[in-house]
Amino acid sequence: MIPAQITSSNTDGSTVSRAYVDYLQALELANDGSKPEALRLLADSLRLQPRDNPASSLIFELLTEQRANTPLKLHGHTATITYAGYSSDGTKILTASADHTARLWDARTGSQLTQPLQHDDAVISAAFSPDGRHVVTGSSESEVRVWDAVSGKPITDSLEVHGSVLCVSFSRDGKMIAAGTDDGKLRTWNAVTGQPQSPVVLYHEEVYGISFNRDGSQLLVATGDNKADLLDPRTGSHLLKPLRHKNIVLSARFSPDDKNILTASGDETAQIWDAATGAPTGVILRHGFAVESAAFSPDGSNVVTASLDHTARVWNANTGQPITPPLQHPAPVERASFSPDSRLVATVAADGAIRVWDARTGDRLHLPIRGHGNEHFAVFSPNGLSLLAVDGSSLEILDMPPHEVPPSWALDLADFAATQTNYNQSLLPDLAKIHALRSQLLSSSESDPWTLFGKWYFADSGRRTLSPWSQISLESYVSLLIERGDRESLEYARSLSHDHPSWIAKIAPLLAKLPYGSPTSNEKN
Repeated sequence: MIPAQITSSNTDGSTVSRAYVDYLQALELANDGSKPEALRLLADSLRLQPRDNPASSLIFELLTEQRANTPLKLHGHTATITYAGYSSDGTKILTASADHTARLWDARTGSQLTQPLQHDDAVISAAFSPDGRHVVTGSSESEVRVWDAVSGKPITDSLEVHGSVLCVSFSRDGKMIAAGTDDGKLRTWNAVTGQPQSPVVLYHEEVYGISFNRDGSQLLVATGDNKADLLDPRTGSHLLKPLRHKNIVLSARFSPDDKNILTASGDETAQIWDAATGAPTGVILRHGFAVESAAFSPDGSNVVTASLDHTARVWNANTGQPITPPLQHPAPVERASFSPDSRLVATVAADGAIRVWDARTGDRLHLPIRGHGNEHFAVFSPNGLSLLAVDGSSLEILDMPPHEVPPSWALDLADFAATQTNYNQSLLPDLAKIHALRSQLLSSSESDPWTLFGKWYFADSGRRTLSPWSQISLESYVSLLIERGDRESLEYARSLSHDHPSWIAKIAPLLAKLPYGSPTSNEKN
């Protein structure tokens, strides 16, 4: 099926069909590792159909990779990462891990901002305060802590709640925190003093998720008791009758305007409820197996669901009608989320791969980001330009493609890049055209995304930023890795320095001094 978005009033059906077939063939070739051939087909597809063509996203990815396959990596954790998220302004990243620490990172450089936030056992939940000044963490042994995000120091005593702390959350004004456990316990505290706000609320099964409404007057709770509850966070009393399902409720969220509630359940459905009355709106989103998560789009118009039936789905939040075909995966889908502009969906499946999709058409816009760990996350940056990909104990930041139609020169660049990665005597590059393009882009004063990408592509590797949307140069990033001094950082620095013998000359003696099995930067801290 050819999505409606890949049509044009100036293009006949056969041309559109051919453009989409070229894109699909290119996607298959790129998946199989034949990226030069994929680049040529993508350029052909975009010449036939420049607008609303998923080929533009894939051509951005392949050109970026061909020029510099150097994502920003966050080194430090030594065990599985259990949580990852950005501060609201996008400058900081918070992670939690089974290595008994949470960590705060500079989202621009990947450097740790403070000493690790240390617990006595695995840290399994964490959250930023809305203003990014504080964080809350929860451990597998009943401990909740609030920390200063600048100094990394605790600002309250340890807050006890029985059981592994599966979820923590700040109220929107940052004055309260809530935590829920696998032992069915829920409690709220004053975020500044650490004094309890509510008594302990008891459930028979796990508390899977908690969230405050915008004014902090309501706390929404997803539970293993086959229901979601809306509570007064100061008293723990029920504000509405429970929102009941026929199986456990794995997530519950307010809509962006707080008027509706979205629940996801093991009973194979997600449902939307009126937040004022608790009455079902009649929107029931059905899958063939348990729905692991459900989320509103940031504009509130759509919903994305992730299910163990190997699909994610995008739905109209008002009608419950599907927006896209099912987003098919080779394994159960564990998580799905929208980009901040509601245009993209990122999914995480049990095969260890992260995938990115067009939320309007269901087209795949990125090759699967494959991992080897046993836990995976995908988190969009607040500006939507990047995706934080988590694989086991490692993290990296990947650039997302522009939404704008690629200019014709980008297609010429794809043809040229194909010859550079797999030279073919029958397809000689037009070097004069590429030299002219390089001069044109490097002297351009335009600041649209594709021109910025072109400037990045042709910049000298010593001055070029790490990736198209990065704010740190490759040289500065390598210097930071050398400064860290652990083997993992130094080996990555060496892999990025192949065009710079002087950089390698600095790295080689440092690596020679480190015995194999030497401590990582995390263990030094």
